Amino acid sequence: MTNLITYLKRSPSIVVIIVFVIACVWVNGNVAKWNKKSVIDWDVTSYYSYLPAYFLKHDLTLKFFDENPEFYRQNKQYNPQQCPNGNYVIKTSMGMAVMYLPFFAVAHVAAKIFGYADDGYSEPYQFMIQFSGLFYLLIGLFFLRRLLLLYYSEKVVAVTFFCLLFGSNLFYYASVLGAMSHAHTFCLASVFVWYGIKWLKKADLKTSIVLGLIFGLIILIRPVNILLIFFLVLFGVTSLDQFGKRLFMFLQRIKFVILISALVVLVFLPQLLYWKYITGHYFFNSYIGEQFYFGNPHLMEGLFGFRKGWLLYSPIMIFSLIGMVMMFKVRKEFSFPVTILFLVYTYVILSWWCWWYGGSYGLRAMIDIYPFLVIGMAVFINKMILNKAVISVLGILVVINCFQMYQYRRGVIHFDSMTKEAYIDGLFRVETSPDLQKLISPPDYEKARKGEEQ
Repeated sequence: MTNLITYLKRSPSIVVIIVFVIACVWVNGNVAKWNKKSVIDWDVTSYYSYLPAYFLKHDLTLKFFDENPEFYRQNKQYNPQQCPNGNYVIKTSMGMAVMYLPFFAVAHVAAKIFGYADDGYSEPYQFMIQFSGLFYLLIGLFFLRRLLLLYYSEKVVAVTFFCLLFGSNLFYYASVLGAMSHAHTFCLASVFVWYGIKWLKKADLKTSIVLGLIFGLIILIRPVNILLIFFLVLFGVTSLDQFGKRLFMFLQRIKFVILISALVVLVFLPQLLYWKYITGHYFFNSYIGEQFYFGNPHLMEGLFGFRKGWLLYSPIMIFSLIGMVMMFKVRKEFSFPVTILFLVYTYVILSWWCWWYGGSYGLRAMIDIYPFLVIGMAVFINKMILNKAVISVLGILVVINCFQMYQYRRGVIHFDSMTKEAYIDGLFRVETSPDLQKLISPPDYEKARKGEEQ
């Protein structure tokens, strides 16, 4: 016990992680979504569908859906899209199903042992899928901590983790919506950063295999995450001359590059085969009727707007952007890859037709690149750790995030229709305003699908 206490005193970042886990478990215990069977819902319904369809129904064509469509809809099960040839297709790619698989297996055994329905949707399945996000987040934090400790003290890493975990919308997606994809992608991106830097320093077979499998899975969860390749290509590059040397290095390591690429394709291959089997095409946009509008990105609304503004609902992340600028002087090896990834990724996700990403707390899509943005936050905190005024501001912003999370849960902050008037009216409320419906402005989803201004 004495050794443990001594270790924790020397490792405040571990203490922050432990407190965060306790907080997430406490929030989950209070919400208890598994008892309401509301874990596997909305996007998670689609992510998860592959598992019960394949392992329990033994039918990825989902033809069984026609036997009782009302039952499946009412119980939030499968919810497939219908493709042009008339077949049912699962909307999302199967990466999250891969991440859920161990939890699905444990839940299936538990359901049989304790007498629950072994249909893939009873309480044990809901419970296990709910906590999968927190489990993977811890793995991601383990690798991220190792990375940050290469450059900064335990104190700096602890403050950085405290700000990231309690001060951003990651908290909500590690607890209340732990089954969504963001904590899982956070994990994989953190591992990708660690092994990516390791591979750039010294390429070997083991590192190449891990990097290829992880990157393939990141893309399998959400194909747009292929943009993370910018980090691998640009880490340590600070000039055009160095960029040329980086490309030459890839040529020198061509065998490893081919191996990584082959593993990425291998991981994504089941998805291609599934699409071919269902639709007749290896490549298919299963988000039928949905697309990007790259000529009309909603940058200002996405970053600062009242509906979902990233920096309005996770204001502490502004310090990551300030730190990103500071990188060009103190952490040059990270400066170009993080900055370019942030700019390109933000442009792409805010070009999506539903740039506010439906009902969500803040701009949830940004969480996927937090393992990169947190480096900027660490740079800033390292510089300002002795500035009591700055530390106080960070503490206030953590409180604001937690309070806004509570407001979102209570309906004070509307899930997709917030306006300036609604935000101001709800500033200090803990219960839904009687005037909320008059103050909000619901998005026109049909116009948005067509790329039209609302």
